[in-house]
Amino acid sequence: MGKTYSDFMQEISGEELYDRLVQYGLFSEKLPPVFDGASFLAFCKSPERSNFADKWYDYVGYDSMRNINTPRAIGIPTPMGHERLCNCLKENWGEIQEHFRNTTANQKHIVSRIHIRKMRDTEALFQMNYKNWRVDGAPIPDIALGKRFMVSADISQCFPSIYTHVLPWALVGKTFAKQNSSKGDEWFNQIDHWAQRSKNGETHGILIGPHTSSVLSEIILCRIDEKLCEKWEYIRNIDDFCCYVKTREEADAFLVALNSCLKKYGLALNHKKTEILELPISIGDQWIHQIQSHALYFEKFHPYVDYREIQAFLDFCIELMAQNRENASILLYALKLLQGYTLTNSAKQYLTKTVMSLALIYPYIVPLLDQYVFEPCAVSQADVETYANLIYRTYLPKNYFEACSYALFYAAKYDAKIFPLDQDLEIDRKPALDQDPASDRNQAFDCKSIVEKNDCILSLMALIYCRKRKDKDALKELRDHAKQLKENGELEQQWPFVYECLTVGNLADDWKKMKQKNVSFLKAEYRS
Repeated sequence: MGKTYSDFMQEISGEELYDRLVQYGLFSEKLPPVFDGASFLAFCKSPERSNFADKWYDYVGYDSMRNINTPRAIGIPTPMGHERLCNCLKENWGEIQEHFRNTTANQKHIVSRIHIRKMRDTEALFQMNYKNWRVDGAPIPDIALGKRFMVSADISQCFPSIYTHVLPWALVGKTFAKQNSSKGDEWFNQIDHWAQRSKNGETHGILIGPHTSSVLSEIILCRIDEKLCEKWEYIRNIDDFCCYVKTREEADAFLVALNSCLKKYGLALNHKKTEILELPISIGDQWIHQIQSHALYFEKFHPYVDYREIQAFLDFCIELMAQNRENASILLYALKLLQGYTLTNSAKQYLTKTVMSLALIYPYIVPLLDQYVFEPCAVSQADVETYANLIYRTYLPKNYFEACSYALFYAAKYDAKIFPLDQDLEIDRKPALDQDPASDRNQAFDCKSIVEKNDCILSLMALIYCRKRKDKDALKELRDHAKQLKENGELEQQWPFVYECLTVGNLADDWKKMKQKNVSFLKAEYRS
């Protein structure tokens, strides 16, 4: 084997770990791409700054739609709690690196396929589904050789089920950890302490989203790998296990061993997603190969993909979705594949309209539109405006706040307007020559509907949108809402919106200090 799991960890210094987790690891990649932690990192590293308080820090909850159209609860910790946890990991990084080295020393291949690492395309240390086969290797063909069964299993509610006190158990052993649980200054107890502090003092569960959670979960899961690797050959993608065995009896035995290891750390198998499959089967999902096969003749007879070809391709993908429990990942894979081809204008138009129609059925698709449709297909500003309004009015009544947040993001990015829900999108939007557009109350942004939803990210995107539109009335309504949240003690639960909305005079403590230093968690183009 070439590079080991430990090699990846040794490449990261404690200072690099801190810098990259603070700047890039606070916000999940599932959020609208408006966030930037550079000024916060600069503030944290300023010599005159005093340490953030040792207290419970609340967090923001945010539902992100999964490919199977069920929501996943992700979290955004407060920046102060996040920084204290990052600093704790930095201060104890040497011990954590030693833990990773010891727990993975007996691995014949890199078992954990998704983990923190230095990457070529980003300064972040974690990216979901990142793969680099040149350095990671491709172990499945080797471990599947001579085997007859594959066991697929995952952990039930992995991150929400992690008990923070288990972190010391995994790091130094359960007995030793319990014997020294009262020694708060011990390095392993400090990790437990700040993991709790960054999640409002809760000992049950770590947040899905911040990159620190990827470090904490690996501390436990690598300990489970250490035991299982003594006998079993498998790979793990975060909490998904794929093991290859010779007999059905061995398959059952692996599940028993896995379940036993999980129980030691307060985790459990997800029996609904556990299955034993007889080989041979394709290594990847069958639909991946089907899509690849369908695209084999693209650009073989002419240097472009035309209208008829894209129509047949998308029809095929829609059929695949119907055959695979409405799995919207199929469309995502198809859109990624199309990025490598040149589409005619008519093909781009068909792709845009078809994907938009699907986005109004599958909210999972809405966040994909900019990267895979609007930009590559050069969708006009007028069409983006229409599509953003369709998304907004489709999903706001359903309380699908993620989709609505992206509708506002698209409107802000493309200088489009969100119209009142009861207004016909086909009306002539050009005002009379002697009419002031700002005086047309029928076209005013309905900020009240946003405020009533009381969702942090939706409110933040409304703030960004209204700033772009210079909508003074709506901005005042949003400021009043932010002030009320602060007075109600809900600042930390909605801090990205409240902090970005309020001025220095309305803030206190560390929030005020950051504001005085012009710290913003938004990219420059979305700050005003």
